[in-house]
Amino acid sequence: MAALLDTEGFRTEVFGGLAEACQKLSNAGALLLTEEALELPQISDLLAALKTQPPWSGLPLIILTTGGESRLVKLLELIAEAAGSVTLLERPIGAATLLHSVQVAIRSRRRQYQVRDLLAREQALRGEAETANQIKDEFLATVSHELRTPLNAILGWATLMTRAKADDATVTRAIEAIERNAKAQAQLIEDLLDVSRMISGKLRLNVKPIELISVIKAAVDAVHPAAEAKNLQLEMVFDAAADRILGDASRLQQVIWNLLSNAVKFTPSGGRVQIKLKRTDSHARIIVSDTGAGIPSEFLSHVFEPFRQADGTTTRGNAGLGLGLAIAHRLVELHGGEISAASAGEGQGASFTVTIPIATAQSAPARDSKAVKVSDSESIDAEMPNLFGLKILAIDDEADTRDMIRGVLEQLGANVMTAGSAREALEALPGWKPDVLVCDIGMPGEDGYALIRKVRELETEQDRNTPAIALTGYVRVEDRMRALAAGYQMFVPKPVEANELVATISNLVARVDGKSSIKKDAAAS
Repeated sequence: MAALLDTEGFRTEVFGGLAEACQKLSNAGALLLTEEALELPQISDLLAALKTQPPWSGLPLIILTTGGESRLVKLLELIAEAAGSVTLLERPIGAATLLHSVQVAIRSRRRQYQVRDLLAREQALRGEAETANQIKDEFLATVSHELRTPLNAILGWATLMTRAKADDATVTRAIEAIERNAKAQAQLIEDLLDVSRMISGKLRLNVKPIELISVIKAAVDAVHPAAEAKNLQLEMVFDAAADRILGDASRLQQVIWNLLSNAVKFTPSGGRVQIKLKRTDSHARIIVSDTGAGIPSEFLSHVFEPFRQADGTTTRGNAGLGLGLAIAHRLVELHGGEISAASAGEGQGASFTVTIPIATAQSAPARDSKAVKVSDSESIDAEMPNLFGLKILAIDDEADTRDMIRGVLEQLGANVMTAGSAREALEALPGWKPDVLVCDIGMPGEDGYALIRKVRELETEQDRNTPAIALTGYVRVEDRMRALAAGYQMFVPKPVEANELVATISNLVARVDGKSSIKKDAAAS
């Protein structure tokens, strides 16, 4: 029989006893037994092996009988119960019958292996889903913590100023703390929005010739105070041959700032952080290295995954959402480059290498090479347009936001009226006739879209077109396009910087009038 099966392409093994056969059951396609083999003492071993098969397995058995009523009916019933698939062939057996039975058994076994593979794949996917859910839960908990932390400081200092007789020094300290924590929260929100843009494929670059050294220096300037506070040695090594590339200056600065801020964060006092720029063939290579905490070897392959942190416990020593490196990775990819991480292990420091193609940037003159400092905004006391005499209607359902807008604009000479809803704004418009509308989008009852449409309908009859600015926390590209389509001329995302709001008002009025109706305060010059 073995020779016949071998001739037909089946791979067979012949055993002299059941004990040896039992050792090979897990890899067998089928088991061919004679009725006499069932009388061997090792039959109990076979039954035990068949009963311990995994749920997906039912090894096909082909038993050659002597014909007539079997002397081993009870035993055959036990074997059928354990194996799940038993075929009895009465001897003598024709070659065609034997081959057909074996083929049927092998097909059945192959289907079982397919089920096994499907179950293994399903279990793997379930494990990945459970891991992803765990990471998501940990991330949401981290988001809650990281957003509440600056809020706690903001509310605490604000309460201190309102409930206690604070001296000037305390008030100054409180204002600095509130501003610092508000900026930290704004950065967290911006990171979350960047991840949303990454997932939806809407993260875009403003590519043009830039000077990479200037971008790096701006990022270094942003982290310098933190490095100085920890007494870190901050080194810069530049190769002028790698200076000019094609890229988005602000986004590349975001990448470099993230790498540097991580290096500063995870390097103990007295350590060293170095950033090096060099040219390798047709690529600019930026290397940020430190003598800090290092990266565990088991986490190194996950370092650029969103929502992943080497230490996500409540006892971790450093704050953050674990999004910065994922965002940096995507931004570098959009530049056609690569980013990699290396570390000898915990306590051995780490290095991150960003490689960006120089391409044809060398033949183009660099423009706009000055990068903007990360999270660095001018103060409200800096030179700003004078809004004297300008009538502004500010609409927002949040009283604190209305008061903030009024305070900022009135300091610069504007005449400001506020409204807490679309209905209040529509009631005020006929008698007020503002020069500019500043309106929140998300409001109860009627939102900013409905308001501006009604305003435009009323103004069509009056031959007016009041300049309008949408002020909103909805900052997706589609939100911007919807605001402009509804009738707003400008779009300012929250949290709003005072300088940005004033400059937007000034530029909008100048553009609508065709000439600047808001001039710098002559007394300030």
